[in-house]
Amino acid sequence: MNHAGRHTHNRPPARNLEVLRTAEISPSMRRVTLGGAELSGFQDDRTGPNIKIFVPQQHQQHPELPVLDPDTGRYQWPELHERPTMRTYTVRRYDEVRGELDVDFVMHGEGIASTWAGRARPGDRLGIMGPGGKTCRAADWYLLVGDETALPAIAGIVERLPPTARGQVFVEIADAEERQHVACPPDLRWTWLERAGQPAGGSQQLMDAVRDLDLPAGDVSAWVAGESGTVRGIRRHLRTDRGLAADSVLAVGYWKKGLVETEYHDKHNHDRD
Repeated sequence: MNHAGRHTHNRPPARNLEVLRTAEISPSMRRVTLGGAELSGFQDDRTGPNIKIFVPQQHQQHPELPVLDPDTGRYQWPELHERPTMRTYTVRRYDEVRGELDVDFVMHGEGIASTWAGRARPGDRLGIMGPGGKTCRAADWYLLVGDETALPAIAGIVERLPPTARGQVFVEIADAEERQHVACPPDLRWTWLERAGQPAGGSQQLMDAVRDLDLPAGDVSAWVAGESGTVRGIRRHLRTDRGLAADSVLAVGYWKKGLVETEYHDKHNHDRD
């Protein structure tokens, strides 16, 4: 029996997708809707909320993607000078019937992925791989915390919760224009925290909001994402001061203050539980 070949079934293929349309969700958020023949079967592979995206180099019409070797079960990557830039993003919406996949990008003015998204037009190509990764586990009460970079993930989590879900959501944004409508269960409270001129990553609002929150006794599931230092501080508070178990807190650093996107990914590859 070829055990190596069997491993390919556990590894998702890289898919070359086409930009179908784009939409401005808020002044700093742009949605890119992807589709194409290679999106077929995406749901069958779904084991988590995250995907890897592959941004083509500037001289390329489409990204040169890794290919699974059926004999070894490993990815064969293009030569370095042809390799696309890989980043981690969250699936905002997947519609199997329409054959559409939405990915929301924060337009923060720097970074390869956000620059690509800002210029994306119908017909452009983007590679993806996945999905995978972890999300918050089912619980009696939920705490979801993040800045605008975590907003697509939080919105996706909330929309998949049962209508009986209870808990609290804290999302930090620049100002009121960045608010989005997300359908919430009636017993899940959503609170927007506006920086009002403070720079991203320089506010203590998320930390203060979590510290001031009355956590209920019982089964709590916390999901925290955003700026690395803020995420680590909240994780430490929930684990040490509040006594939540390790499997009750999933903390994900999406970016780090003072580092551009490329530096952060290269040095930290995300701060993740």
